[in-house]
Amino acid sequence: MLLLAHVGITLGITKGLAKILSRRGIKKFTDLIDFRLVCLGSMLPDIIDKPLGGLVLKETLGNGRIYSHTLLFLLFLIISGIFVCFKYKRPGLLAVAEGNAVHCFLDGMWRFPETFLWPVFGWGFPKGDPENWLRLWVNLLTDPWYYVPEILGGAIIMLFIADLVLSKNLYCFIVNGRVKSTIT
Repeated sequence: MLLLAHVGITLGITKGLAKILSRRGIKKFTDLIDFRLVCLGSMLPDIIDKPLGGLVLKETLGNGRIYSHTLLFLLFLIISGIFVCFKYKRPGLLAVAEGNAVHCFLDGMWRFPETFLWPVFGWGFPKGDPENWLRLWVNLLTDPWYYVPEILGGAIIMLFIADLVLSKNLYCFIVNGRVKSTIT
């Protein structure tokens, strides 16, 4: 998946979860979500691993799914986020962790246990083919099945932005990442 799918679907899931929690009377939670950090978390594994594994470590790994696509990295974010949230009353890292968790789910990381459960199966990562690493991106552009989540994510992003504009909350979102929905 690419940018639109990861960001859009993660925004949709987070907004849906916030709505469910609000209806159950947990409004404080929804007021604390920084959706900008959720977006960052939704792309964080690729922001870290694609340049590191696909470019910097191209000759040794040639793999764009390494450290930040692991359960260990996700647990580190969650535990750190819980600590920071309770100690300093700052839930931002939990928002990043939630975005990261959805990213790993959307990438189907459970199908790659050597990576997702690292270092359970050893300290190395599966080696990719550095010569064909770029070909994977071409496949993304030619395989129609990659378009479905991208279109869905793009539509969710457009609805999210339209909701911000209609509710006159775009400035609030830009400044503090908070949203107040007009769409029910």
